[in-house]
Order: sequence, then C-alpha cells, then structure tokens
Amino acid sequence: MKTVQDYSIVRVVKNNYLMFDDMVFYRMNKRERNETEKSNIQINDTVYKTLDDKNLYIFAIKVNDKFIGWISAVYLPKVGRTNGRGYLFIDELWVNPNYRNNGFAYKLMEKVSIVSKELNTMGLRLYVNTENIEALKLYKKCGYIDKGNAIFMEKERENTIIENIYYA
Repeated sequence: MKTVQDYSIVRVVKNNYLMFDDMVFYRMNKRERNETEKSNIQINDTVYKTLDDKNLYIFAIKVNDKFIGWISAVYLPKVGRTNGRGYLFIDELWVNPNYRNNGFAYKLMEKVSIVSKELNTMGLRLYVNTENIEALKLYKKCGYIDKGNAIFMEKERENTIIENIYYA
C-alpha cells in the first residue's frame, strides 16, 4: 500500500479519458499498458458521446498525474410520487489495490453525495454483493442502510459487439 496525501478528485471527461482508460486497463489486466499498447489505443466516438450525458457522473482520484480509482453514478429521474425527482445510482466504485486504505473510496463516496445534494435527488442507491464485506463496511460508514435483500438480474443484448477494447 502506498500512503498518499496529495490527490485530487476530477470528473472524467473527454480530455482526460485516456488516463481513465489506462486505469481500467490496469484493473482488467493487473499491469500497466506497454508502449505498443499505448500507441494502438483507439477510442470510438460513442465513448465521448456517453461522457457528455448530463446524467452520468464519473469521478476519478488523481495521484501524480495518474488515475488510481473511480466512482461512476447515474441520475435516474422519476415521475409520479416524487414529482420528477429521482435517485443517484452508484454503479461502480474501484480503487487500485496499491492505494487502498488511504480513504479514497470514502472520498469518492463523499463526492457523489455532494452531487446528489446539488441535484436535489431523493437520495443515493447502490447494489453490493453480500460477500463483499469491505464494501459493506464502507457503505455503512458512509451512512447507507440495508433496505432488504434483492436479486440482481441482468439481460445482455444478443449480438452486441464492443469495439476497440484492448483488454487481452
């Protein structure tokens, strides 16, 4: 573990996306990209269009000009009983294992809490694997409460091709 005191939290946007993509590559491959892989990076326009989505919030922890963790959240407005106000759903939270235990996950959770207040949401929601004890501890520390059990279900579209992914 690396002890770090100098860091910043930045929103992931088009001009820093390659740094974000490097971090995702590290998460998937447990190593940095080599020079050949760096020179072959191609990002399609769909990624940049997605980053422009006003309801998508991706924040990264930046240490020494490198991203070492991120949180992604999506604002989902609702109609009916909430008069158009919705929830901010936390989709993903990850910190590089070499930088854990510095409070970065907590800081990222604080950041989306601030966004939630700024958006005047009904609150924040997330799903967590019941076996992920460290995440459960973090979320409880951040004020989240267990609202009961749910079954996470997913349906992938058939014949979906993800282009320009270089996670060997």
